[in-house]
Amino acid sequence: MNNKGEKTRWQRLWSWLKRPLALGIPIGVFLLVLGATSFQGMMVVSNQNAFCFSCHLKMDTIVQEYKASSHFGDGETIPATCSDCHVPHPFIDKMIVKTIALKDVYHMMVGTITKENFEEHRPAMAESVWEDFKKNDSANCRYCHQGENFDLAKQPQRARLNHEKIAARGETCIDCHQGLTHKRIVKR
Repeated sequence: MNNKGEKTRWQRLWSWLKRPLALGIPIGVFLLVLGATSFQGMMVVSNQNAFCFSCHLKMDTIVQEYKASSHFGDGETIPATCSDCHVPHPFIDKMIVKTIALKDVYHMMVGTITKENFEEHRPAMAESVWEDFKKNDSANCRYCHQGENFDLAKQPQRARLNHEKIAARGETCIDCHQGLTHKRIVKR
């Protein structure tokens, strides 16, 4: 306060700012929590097979091939979902893949890739997925296939011998296991 008992400019400014801050902080925290919850909800929803099937079911063969594979299981208990194989588990890598996947949604929406021309585009898309698997040494395969789920002693002799030599040959899972869940694409 100055000599006349009036508030200074800074005191008036602070008293004016206190009201919005008293309301703004709780509103900001609420919006932050709402945003984080919504974000996490979208991560959960977009990692479920129903989300993937919403577009890929229109492509016919992709979902049917997966359902016929050992990765689908019996239809009730699913040992591996689409995202288990196609979405990295570390957060930053997951966000990168999900951001890049928006181009697939775009191409579906604008009709670049349709049910009629899907098989024509499929080799290039498969090649892209295989390259990603090779770059990260099939990290998503190894996420599940380790420990009890990858006991070499329980494997047939041929598989065991091949798996023991995989690193020495500079190979990764996808080099031998293309076509395990989806049909093997013949490169032209």
